[in-house]
Amino acid sequence: MVTGNVASPSHFDFFIIDNTKYLQDSYALRYKIYCEETGFLREEDYPDKREEDVFDDFAIHVGAVNKVGLLVGTVRMVLPSRFGFPLVEHCEFFDEYKSLDLHENPLFINVAEISRLALVKSYRRRSGDGLFGTSDNTNETSAMKINKGIIERRHRPEIVLGLYKTLYQESKRRGITAWFAAMEKTLLRLLHRYEFGFKPIGPEVDYYGPVTPYLAKIADLELGVRQKYPDLFLTFAEGLESDYLD
Repeated sequence: MVTGNVASPSHFDFFIIDNTKYLQDSYALRYKIYCEETGFLREEDYPDKREEDVFDDFAIHVGAVNKVGLLVGTVRMVLPSRFGFPLVEHCEFFDEYKSLDLHENPLFINVAEISRLALVKSYRRRSGDGLFGTSDNTNETSAMKINKGIIERRHRPEIVLGLYKTLYQESKRRGITAWFAAMEKTLLRLLHRYEFGFKPIGPEVDYYGPVTPYLAKIADLELGVRQKYPDLFLTFAEGLESDYLD
């Protein structure tokens, strides 16, 4: 059983936004980013300025809301359905993952796909942070690494980790054992930094920009985060009933 309170005060509230006013706000934020900012999707296909697709009816939507009640980040977790998963329509896969059709491979019944991660532009810290407020630290100098263990907690990407915490807890409650995701390199580097354990299951493709399809087992994520960032794991497990934890 997880005990103790290690969570620091958050600038945001994270929760499932289905059946709330924030769901439409999340579609509007997605339109702003995927249509207006990046041009990945055609604006004329969404005359109401809300980006939605058929998978939204089979998804859990999560929002990050700031202290004045504005939605500043969102992500969805697409559940198994007759439509399959979004990345299957756009990605290629290595041979061992060719059969991603739920009707052919029932092992994927406990898998969900994470997609449509979006953050309001003003909450992305630096110009090089990409769409998710995540920076690529491959050019980090030795001076920047001094006392890194101390400053790490101060500079964790609070919105992204808060959204993923909510997804993790809902996955545990629903018996979801693994996640699919099609991600760009900057987001992958961030998640790998925190030992989320996403492994490539296909080559890079041009799908809303250059992305690679990945699979992460929840058990591997728990092991990696717990070993390297035990305080972060405690925040992920906070409030989650002990029956769902090892």
